[in-house]
Amino acid sequence: MKAKSKRARQGYLSNFLGLPTRIIVLLILFAVILFPFYWLVTNAFKVEQEYFSKPPIIFPSILTTQNFIDIVQKYELLKGLINSILIASGATFMTVLFGSLASYSLINGMLPRKIKGVFAGWFLVQKMYPAIVVAVPVFYIIRTLRLMDNIMALVLMNTSFNLPLVILLMIGFYQEAPFEVEEQSMLDGCNLPQRYFYITTPMVKSGLIATGMLTFVFSWNEFLYAVILTVHKSKPLTVLIAGFITDKSLIWGPMAAMGCVVVFPVLLIMWLMQRDFISGISAGALKG
Repeated sequence: MKAKSKRARQGYLSNFLGLPTRIIVLLILFAVILFPFYWLVTNAFKVEQEYFSKPPIIFPSILTTQNFIDIVQKYELLKGLINSILIASGATFMTVLFGSLASYSLINGMLPRKIKGVFAGWFLVQKMYPAIVVAVPVFYIIRTLRLMDNIMALVLMNTSFNLPLVILLMIGFYQEAPFEVEEQSMLDGCNLPQRYFYITTPMVKSGLIATGMLTFVFSWNEFLYAVILTVHKSKPLTVLIAGFITDKSLIWGPMAAMGCVVVFPVLLIMWLMQRDFISGISAGALKG
């Protein structure tokens, strides 16, 4: 009787969540997810009268590119874009390099197993606490080192805060790499750096790409330390967008246009490298 009642409940649930209902639910979720992006893009092409109108205009009647021209000519878009690219690229390179070295050393190094566990736990703790906790000490350290308003300061900060995540993710990939291949290379005379660069790391390329893309996105979107440690010449796009919020009003059109510029590189990278990213994330999930 219990089995029959359980099957009956499952039948009612499957009838309620049939194909038409599932399609409707997916369409609603799809619209909810895409509407903020649609609103951002349409505001970027609206004239001032339309993005300030009440009630809001969903479908603009007049399209203009003046907002994009303004952010290039008046709001230093190119400088902010170059700064964001340098910061995100530099942080990604350093994080993936040192993170993979650290995770490989924890897996194949000569440290005792308990010490390796302590290091892994410490990396996890570092990733868990909020960045604002150390904002004041970081400000004083960077100022003492005379790195204020310097791109290198933001590269170092993004590297330090993304490094624990990369190490924790890469540990799983290196653990699943076939050790037999590495043993064979040891018999052929390969030392530890050679095994890292030429043997094991190429086998976890999908993991490196996935963690590198995550690091790039996190560094590209970082705002807290960017606004604390920059004054003028090193401001990334995230800080420039915040500058449109003034004590008098919000400059909606140029802010939406710059928001489109911020979103576009991330979407382009994810689209170009989606296969490697998905395979890397899937492999990491299976390993976990």
